[in-house]
Amino acid sequence: MDEENTTAAAADAAHDTTEQSNDESTAAVQENADSAPADETASGADAPTDDAKDKAASSGRPKRVRKTTTNYVPEEEMKKEMIIPDGKGEKLGEMPNVVNKFGDVTWSTPCLKSLYYIVFGVGKKAEFKKHLLQFNGFNFSEEKEEAELDKVTQKIYKLKLDQLKEIMDLCDIDRSMDSFEEKKNPDKDMLSTRFLEWLQEPKASGKKLKKVSAKRKSSSSSAAAAKAPKKKSPPKKAKKEASKPKKKKQTATPADEDEEVNIPGVSTDKIRSKIQSIVANADKDSVTVKDVRKKLEDWLDMDLLEYKNSIRALVMDAM
Repeated sequence: MDEENTTAAAADAAHDTTEQSNDESTAAVQENADSAPADETASGADAPTDDAKDKAASSGRPKRVRKTTTNYVPEEEMKKEMIIPDGKGEKLGEMPNVVNKFGDVTWSTPCLKSLYYIVFGVGKKAEFKKHLLQFNGFNFSEEKEEAELDKVTQKIYKLKLDQLKEIMDLCDIDRSMDSFEEKKNPDKDMLSTRFLEWLQEPKASGKKLKKVSAKRKSSSSSAAAAKAPKKKSPPKKAKKEASKPKKKKQTATPADEDEEVNIPGVSTDKIRSKIQSIVANADKDSVTVKDVRKKLEDWLDMDLLEYKNSIRALVMDAM
C-alpha cells in the first residue's frame, strides 16, 4: 500500500509539474502575442514615412516635364520647272505680233494646243503660253537631230491644211504666194517645210499688225446686218458660182506627183513605188522617214542623205 501511495504521489507531482510548465509556456506565448501587435503597429506606422523620406532623398530624379507635341507636316515637293532649250532663233515672247495674237487665244484654242504638242509634246494647259513664249527654236544633239526632226515632221503632216494655216498665222509666219520661190499658191508640202524651218530658227516676220478698234468692228457689223436682208438671194448665187472653181482646184494635180528625186540611174516613179511598198509593209505608227531612207539605201546600195527632203515628201504622201 505504501508503495502504491508513493507511486500515486509521484505521478500527481509529475502531473502538477507538467501542468505548471504548460501554464507558464501559455502565459509566455500570450505575453508575446500581446506585445507583438503593439510593436508591429508602432514600427509599421513609422516605416512608410521613413522609406518615403529615404526614397525622396536618395533618388535625386527631377520631376518629369511633359513636352508639347507637334504634328509632322511633310514639306511640299518642289515642282519641277520645264527647262526650255536655248535655240538659235528669237523667243516668241520677243515678237510683238506673236504676243498680241497669243492674247487673243486661250489654252482651249485648238491651234494653241496643236502648236504646244508639236513643240513640247504633252503638257499642262495652264503652262501652254508660258512655255511657248520662251521657245526660240529646237536644240537637238547631232546624234538625235535627224530622228527628232522626223518626229516633228510627222506631227506636222498629221494636221489638216486649215489647221496648219491657223498655227502658222498664230506664229505670224508669212505664207503668202509671193514669199515662195515658185510664186504659186503654196500647198501643204510647201507650208509644212516652211513651218519646220521656222521651228528650227524662229524669226519675226516684221509685218505691222493691223489693230481693228472695237468701234469699227461694231459699225461694220451693224452695216453688214442692215444690208444683209436686202440682198439675200444674190449672195447665195455668188457662193454657188464661187464654189465651182474651188472644185477645179481640188481636182488639180497633187504636189507629190510633181516631186522629183534626181537620183542617178533611178526614176522618180520607181522610187515612189518602192517607198509605197515599204510603208505598206511597215507599221505606220512607228516607222520613220529615216527607216524608209535606210531601206532605200540598202536597195540602191548608195548614200541618200542629200536627198532626204525629197524622200521625206514622198514618204509623207505614202503614209
